[in-house]
Amino acid sequence: MNTAKKEFENLVYRGIKSQGLDELSSKLLSILYSEPDLLTLEELSTMTGYSFSAVSAEMKMLSGMNVVIKTKKAGSKKLYFSVQRDMLTTTINTVKSKNEFMVIPAIKDLPAIIEKCKKSKAEDAEEMLTIIEEYYKQMIALELIFKNLVEFTERIQMGVNNK
Repeated sequence: MNTAKKEFENLVYRGIKSQGLDELSSKLLSILYSEPDLLTLEELSTMTGYSFSAVSAEMKMLSGMNVVIKTKKAGSKKLYFSVQRDMLTTTINTVKSKNEFMVIPAIKDLPAIIEKCKKSKAEDAEEMLTIIEEYYKQMIALELIFKNLVEFTERIQMGVNNK
């Protein structure tokens, strides 16, 4: 079983790493995903080989991004960590987060930037306007893609959960 667990953990690690996360975040998330029990910062530090302070800082960042779940057990001062194991929920939350923090602000702010660029007398204003307008079109398309992806994934999730 230990070999299967390690192979699974490595598979999850590679998948997470391919999403652009650094080595420590990827290790922490793959360990949390493959570990059935809640883990403390000390345990995560030992399992990853990273210092307690590095693990603590990374877990603070990951919990702030709602990627990991931080809890306390009754009668203990230690923090315990776990991760959402439902990949469909994780996907939905990731897409919603990208839409909320990247796409929606861009769609809101770009029209004013486009207007400023149109009024600019700068030599490269026309080229810049083309770049910004293209980016704006892409953000509008992404908003539609993200909306449809979330709806599609939620429908599939309901089907999976009903089986």
